[in-house]
Amino acid sequence: MAKRALASAPGKVILTGEHFVVHGEPALAMAVNLRAYVEAWTGGEGFRIEAPDLGLTWRGVGEAPKPLAPLKLLMDRLLEETAPQRGLWVKATSSLPPSAGLGSSAAVAAAAAKSIGAALSEDLPKDEVFELALEAERLIHANPSGVDPMVSTVGGVIAYRRGEGYVAVEAPIELTIVVGFTRSRGPTGSMVKRVEELARRFPEVMIPLFHAGGHLTLEAAEALREGDLERLGELLNVNHGLLCAVGVSTRKLDELIYAARRAGALGAKLTGAGGGGCMIALCREAEADRVAEAIERRGGRALKVRMDREGVRLERVEEG
Repeated sequence: MAKRALASAPGKVILTGEHFVVHGEPALAMAVNLRAYVEAWTGGEGFRIEAPDLGLTWRGVGEAPKPLAPLKLLMDRLLEETAPQRGLWVKATSSLPPSAGLGSSAAVAAAAAKSIGAALSEDLPKDEVFELALEAERLIHANPSGVDPMVSTVGGVIAYRRGEGYVAVEAPIELTIVVGFTRSRGPTGSMVKRVEELARRFPEVMIPLFHAGGHLTLEAAEALREGDLERLGELLNVNHGLLCAVGVSTRKLDELIYAARRAGALGAKLTGAGGGGCMIALCREAEADRVAEAIERRGGRALKVRMDREGVRLERVEEG
Protein backbone atom coordinates (compact mmCIF):
# COMPACT_ATOMS: atom_id res chain seq x y z
CA MET A 1 0.00 0.00 0.00
CA ALA A 2 1.28 3.47 -0.87
CA LYS A 3 2.25 5.67 2.06
CA ARG A 4 3.16 9.35 2.27
CA ALA A 5 4.99 10.91 5.25
CA LEU A 6 6.10 14.47 6.02
CA ALA A 7 8.71 15.19 8.70
CA SER A 8 10.52 18.32 9.81
CA ALA A 9 13.61 19.17 11.85
CA PRO A 10 14.95 22.45 13.21
CA GLY A 11 18.11 24.27 12.26
CA LYS A 12 20.50 25.48 14.90
CA VAL A 13 22.87 28.14 16.10
CA ILE A 14 26.07 27.25 17.91
CA LEU A 15 26.28 29.51 20.93
CA THR A 16 29.84 28.51 21.83
CA GLY A 17 32.44 25.97 20.78
CA GLU A 18 32.34 25.66 16.99
CA HIS A 19 35.59 24.25 15.55
CA PHE A 20 36.76 23.33 19.04
CA VAL A 21 34.06 20.64 19.13
CA VAL A 22 35.74 18.97 16.13
CA HIS A 23 38.80 18.51 18.35
CA GLY A 24 37.01 16.89 21.27
CA GLU A 25 35.87 19.93 23.26
CA PRO A 26 32.23 20.59 24.21
CA ALA A 27 29.97 22.94 22.26
CA LEU A 28 26.74 24.66 23.28
CA ALA A 29 24.07 24.58 20.56
CA MET A 30 20.45 25.72 20.35
CA ALA A 31 17.75 24.46 17.99
CA VAL A 32 15.94 27.38 16.35
CA ASN A 33 12.43 27.85 15.03
CA LEU A 34 13.46 27.62 11.37
CA ARG A 35 12.80 24.15 9.95
CA ALA A 36 13.58 21.88 7.04
CA TYR A 37 10.74 19.72 5.67
CA VAL A 38 11.08 16.43 3.82
CA GLU A 39 8.18 14.50 2.30
CA ALA A 40 8.58 10.88 1.24
CA TRP A 41 6.05 8.68 -0.53
CA THR A 42 5.95 5.20 -1.96
CA GLY A 43 3.17 5.73 -4.48
CA GLY A 44 5.25 6.79 -7.48
CA GLU A 45 7.07 4.74 -10.10
CA GLY A 46 10.82 4.29 -9.60
CA PHE A 47 12.98 6.60 -7.51
CA ARG A 48 13.09 10.39 -7.43
CA ILE A 49 14.58 13.19 -5.28
CA GLU A 50 13.46 16.80 -5.60
CA ALA A 51 14.97 19.90 -3.98
CA PRO A 52 13.02 22.82 -5.49
CA ASP A 53 14.85 25.38 -3.33
CA LEU A 54 18.07 24.33 -5.09
CA GLY A 55 16.48 23.79 -8.49
CA LEU A 56 17.66 20.16 -8.50
CA THR A 57 15.96 16.86 -9.31
CA TRP A 58 17.36 13.33 -9.53
CA ARG A 59 15.20 10.90 -11.48
CA GLY A 60 16.74 7.64 -10.39
CA VAL A 61 19.33 7.25 -13.15
CA GLY A 62 23.08 7.67 -12.67
CA GLU A 63 24.71 9.47 -9.78
CA ALA A 64 22.67 12.01 -7.86
CA PRO A 65 23.90 15.64 -7.96
CA LYS A 66 26.28 16.26 -5.07
CA PRO A 67 23.80 18.33 -2.97
CA LEU A 68 21.28 15.46 -3.26
CA ALA A 69 23.77 12.68 -2.48
CA PRO A 70 22.96 12.66 1.27
CA LEU A 71 19.28 12.09 0.50
CA LYS A 72 20.20 9.30 -1.92
CA LEU A 73 22.36 7.70 0.79
CA LEU A 74 19.45 7.80 3.25
CA MET A 75 17.13 6.26 0.68
CA ASP A 76 19.65 3.47 0.08
CA ARG A 77 20.20 2.78 3.78
CA LEU A 78 16.50 2.62 4.60
CA LEU A 79 15.71 0.52 1.53
CA GLU A 80 18.28 -2.14 2.44
CA GLU A 81 15.78 -4.12 4.49
CA THR A 82 12.43 -2.81 3.26
CA ALA A 83 11.62 -2.44 -0.44
CA PRO A 84 8.54 -0.40 -1.43
CA GLN A 85 6.04 -1.93 -3.81
CA ARG A 86 6.32 0.73 -6.52
CA GLY A 87 9.24 3.02 -5.72
CA LEU A 88 10.20 5.91 -3.47
CA TRP A 89 10.03 9.67 -4.06
CA VAL A 90 11.51 12.30 -1.74
CA LYS A 91 11.05 16.09 -1.74
CA ALA A 92 13.03 18.45 0.51
CA THR A 93 12.34 22.13 1.25
CA SER A 94 13.81 24.40 3.92
CA SER A 95 13.37 27.81 5.53
CA LEU A 96 17.10 27.70 6.38
CA PRO A 97 19.63 29.31 4.01
CA PRO A 98 22.17 26.70 2.88
CA SER A 99 25.87 26.91 3.85
CA ALA A 100 25.12 29.70 6.33
CA GLY A 101 26.09 28.05 9.61
CA LEU A 102 22.50 27.33 10.62
CA GLY A 103 22.61 23.56 10.17
CA SER A 104 20.52 23.35 7.01
CA SER A 105 22.04 20.10 5.74
CA ALA A 106 21.72 18.37 9.11
CA ALA A 107 18.09 19.46 9.49
CA VAL A 108 17.29 18.12 6.02
CA ALA A 109 19.07 14.85 6.81
CA ALA A 110 17.24 14.34 10.12
CA ALA A 111 13.86 15.15 8.55
CA ALA A 112 14.62 12.85 5.61
CA ALA A 113 15.57 9.92 7.82
CA LYS A 114 12.34 10.30 9.78
CA SER A 115 10.05 10.76 6.77
CA ILE A 116 11.60 8.03 4.61
CA GLY A 117 11.46 5.64 7.53
CA ALA A 118 7.78 6.44 8.12
CA ALA A 119 6.95 6.05 4.41
CA LEU A 120 8.53 2.60 4.60
CA SER A 121 6.52 1.83 7.77
CA GLU A 122 9.54 2.21 10.05
CA ASP A 123 9.12 4.41 13.15
CA LEU A 124 12.77 5.32 13.67
CA PRO A 125 13.76 6.30 17.23
CA LYS A 126 15.80 9.46 17.64
CA ASP A 127 19.09 7.68 18.19
CA GLU A 128 18.75 5.98 14.80
CA VAL A 129 17.72 9.25 13.15
CA PHE A 130 20.88 10.86 14.55
CA GLU A 131 23.16 8.07 13.33
CA LEU A 132 21.68 8.17 9.83
CA ALA A 133 21.82 11.97 9.68
CA LEU A 134 25.44 11.93 10.84
CA GLU A 135 26.33 9.43 8.12
CA ALA A 136 24.66 11.69 5.55
CA GLU A 137 26.57 14.70 6.91
CA ARG A 138 29.86 12.92 6.26
CA LEU A 139 29.15 13.17 2.53
CA ILE A 140 29.04 16.97 2.82
CA HIS A 141 31.56 17.73 5.56
CA ALA A 142 34.73 15.66 5.69
CA ASN A 143 34.98 15.60 9.49
CA PRO A 144 31.66 16.59 11.09
CA SER A 145 31.57 16.72 14.88
CA GLY A 146 27.94 15.53 15.01
CA VAL A 147 26.61 18.54 16.92
CA ASP A 148 24.40 19.70 14.02
CA PRO A 149 22.48 16.44 13.49
CA MET A 150 22.25 15.92 17.25
CA VAL A 151 20.59 19.26 18.01
CA SER A 152 18.32 18.92 14.95
CA THR A 153 17.25 15.52 16.25
CA VAL A 154 16.66 16.33 19.93
CA GLY A 155 15.89 20.08 19.94
CA GLY A 156 16.31 22.56 22.81
CA VAL A 157 19.72 23.68 24.03
CA ILE A 158 22.39 21.02 24.41
CA ALA A 159 25.98 20.73 25.54
CA TYR A 160 27.58 18.25 23.14
CA ARG A 161 30.93 16.51 23.11
CA ARG A 162 32.00 14.40 20.16
CA GLY A 163 31.91 10.70 20.93
CA GLU A 164 30.18 11.22 24.29
CA GLY A 165 26.75 12.54 23.32
CA TYR A 166 24.84 15.44 24.79
CA VAL A 167 23.34 16.90 27.95
CA ALA A 168 20.20 19.05 27.79
CA VAL A 169 20.75 22.52 29.23
CA GLU A 170 17.63 23.90 30.89
CA ALA A 171 17.39 27.67 31.24
CA PRO A 172 14.97 29.77 33.34
CA ILE A 173 14.81 32.37 30.56
CA GLU A 174 13.94 32.49 26.88
CA LEU A 175 16.87 33.56 24.75
CA THR A 176 16.36 36.26 22.13
CA ILE A 177 18.86 35.77 19.31
CA VAL A 178 19.21 37.93 16.22
CA VAL A 179 20.93 36.12 13.35
CA GLY A 180 22.81 38.20 10.81
CA PHE A 181 23.34 36.52 7.43
CA THR A 182 26.25 37.95 5.42
CA ARG A 183 24.49 36.82 2.22
CA SER A 184 27.58 34.76 1.36
CA ARG A 185 28.05 31.05 1.95
CA GLY A 186 30.51 29.66 4.44
CA PRO A 187 32.78 26.89 3.06
CA THR A 188 32.54 24.51 6.03
CA GLY A 189 34.96 21.89 4.75
CA SER A 190 37.76 24.31 3.96
CA MET A 191 37.32 26.17 7.25
CA VAL A 192 37.58 22.92 9.23
CA LYS A 193 40.68 21.95 7.25
CA ARG A 194 42.23 25.36 7.90
CA VAL A 195 41.92 24.92 11.65
CA GLU A 196 43.16 21.33 11.44
CA GLU A 197 46.23 22.52 9.53
CA LEU A 198 46.98 25.16 12.16
CA ALA A 199 46.70 22.49 14.85
CA ARG A 200 49.12 20.28 12.94
CA ARG A 201 51.65 23.08 12.48
CA PHE A 202 51.36 24.68 15.93
CA PRO A 203 50.08 22.03 18.37
CA GLU A 204 51.53 23.70 21.48
CA VAL A 205 49.64 26.88 20.63
CA MET A 206 46.41 25.44 19.29
CA ILE A 207 45.71 22.65 21.77
CA PRO A 208 45.60 25.05 24.78
CA LEU A 209 43.37 27.33 22.69
CA PHE A 210 40.99 24.43 22.02
CA HIS A 211 40.94 23.66 25.75
CA ALA A 212 40.15 27.31 26.49
CA GLY A 213 37.21 27.06 24.11
CA GLY A 214 36.00 23.97 25.96
CA HIS A 215 36.22 25.67 29.37
CA LEU A 216 34.38 28.67 27.90
CA THR A 217 31.51 26.40 26.82
CA LEU A 218 31.21 24.97 30.35
CA GLU A 219 31.07 28.53 31.74
CA ALA A 220 28.45 29.49 29.12
CA ALA A 221 26.27 26.48 29.96
CA GLU A 222 26.37 27.45 33.65
CA ALA A 223 25.52 31.07 32.83
CA LEU A 224 22.54 29.88 30.78
CA ARG A 225 21.33 27.59 33.59
CA GLU A 226 21.49 30.56 35.98
CA GLY A 227 19.75 32.92 33.54
CA ASP A 228 22.74 35.28 33.59
CA LEU A 229 22.45 36.94 30.17
CA GLU A 230 25.19 39.51 30.77
CA ARG A 231 27.73 36.80 31.64
CA LEU A 232 26.63 34.70 28.67
CA GLY A 233 27.00 37.68 26.35
CA GLU A 234 30.54 38.36 27.57
CA LEU A 235 31.45 34.75 26.90
CA LEU A 236 30.05 34.97 23.36
CA ASN A 237 32.36 37.94 22.75
CA VAL A 238 35.36 36.02 24.08
CA ASN A 239 34.43 33.03 21.92
CA HIS A 240 34.44 35.23 18.83
CA GLY A 241 37.93 36.38 19.73
CA LEU A 242 39.09 32.76 19.85
CA LEU A 243 37.49 32.09 16.46
CA CYS A 244 39.25 35.13 15.01
CA ALA A 245 42.50 33.72 16.38
CA VAL A 246 42.06 30.50 14.38
CA GLY A 247 41.31 32.47 11.22
CA VAL A 248 37.68 31.66 10.46
CA SER A 249 36.06 35.10 10.73
CA THR A 250 35.78 37.54 7.83
CA ARG A 251 35.63 41.30 7.49
CA LYS A 252 31.89 41.14 6.75
CA LEU A 253 31.17 38.96 9.77
CA ASP A 254 33.15 41.33 11.98
CA GLU A 255 31.27 44.33 10.59
CA LEU A 256 27.92 42.77 11.49
CA ILE A 257 29.17 41.64 14.91
CA TYR A 258 30.47 45.07 15.92
CA ALA A 259 27.37 46.79 14.55
CA ALA A 260 25.22 44.50 16.72
CA ARG A 261 27.30 45.20 19.82
CA ARG A 262 27.13 48.97 19.27
CA ALA A 263 23.33 48.69 18.90
CA GLY A 264 22.99 47.08 22.34
CA ALA A 265 23.60 43.36 21.92
CA LEU A 266 24.86 41.69 25.09
CA GLY A 267 27.26 39.63 23.01
CA ALA A 268 27.83 38.73 19.37
CA LYS A 269 29.94 36.22 17.46
CA LEU A 270 30.05 34.23 14.27
CA THR A 271 28.15 30.94 14.34
CA GLY A 272 29.05 27.80 12.44
CA ALA A 273 32.19 27.25 10.42
CA GLY A 274 32.79 30.88 9.48
CA GLY A 275 34.33 32.13 6.24
CA GLY A 276 30.94 33.69 5.50
CA GLY A 277 27.52 32.54 6.60
CA CYS A 278 26.02 33.96 9.77
CA MET A 279 26.70 35.70 13.05
CA ILE A 280 24.48 35.76 16.11
CA ALA A 281 23.69 38.48 18.63
CA LEU A 282 22.31 37.78 22.11
CA CYS A 283 19.85 40.55 22.99
CA ARG A 284 17.35 41.66 25.52
CA GLU A 285 13.95 41.66 23.85
CA ALA A 286 13.75 45.47 24.06
CA GLU A 287 16.96 45.85 22.01
CA ALA A 288 16.34 43.11 19.43
CA ASP A 289 14.71 45.30 16.78
CA ARG A 290 17.44 47.92 17.08
CA VAL A 291 20.13 45.25 16.74
CA ALA A 292 18.38 43.79 13.68
CA GLU A 293 18.19 47.23 12.07
CA ALA A 294 21.91 47.79 12.69
CA ILE A 295 22.71 44.47 10.99
CA GLU A 296 20.53 45.37 8.00
CA ARG A 297 22.21 48.79 7.68
CA ARG A 298 25.58 47.03 7.38
CA GLY A 299 24.27 44.93 4.50
CA GLY A 300 23.29 41.78 6.38
CA ARG A 301 19.98 39.97 6.45
CA ALA A 302 18.59 39.92 9.99
CA LEU A 303 16.41 37.14 11.40
CA LYS A 304 15.09 37.02 14.95
CA VAL A 305 14.97 33.42 16.17
CA ARG A 306 13.91 31.60 19.30
CA MET A 307 14.67 28.20 20.72
CA ASP A 308 12.73 25.26 19.30
CA ARG A 309 12.24 22.78 22.13
CA GLU A 310 11.18 20.00 19.78
CA GLY A 311 13.63 18.24 17.50
CA VAL A 312 12.76 16.06 14.53
CA ARG A 313 9.07 15.20 14.28
CA LEU A 314 6.55 13.61 11.99
CA GLU A 315 4.07 16.18 10.71
CA ARG A 316 1.70 13.67 9.10
CA VAL A 317 1.48 10.16 7.69
CA GLU A 318 -1.11 9.16 5.08
CA GLU A 319 -1.91 5.83 3.47
CA GLY A 320 -3.45 5.09 0.12
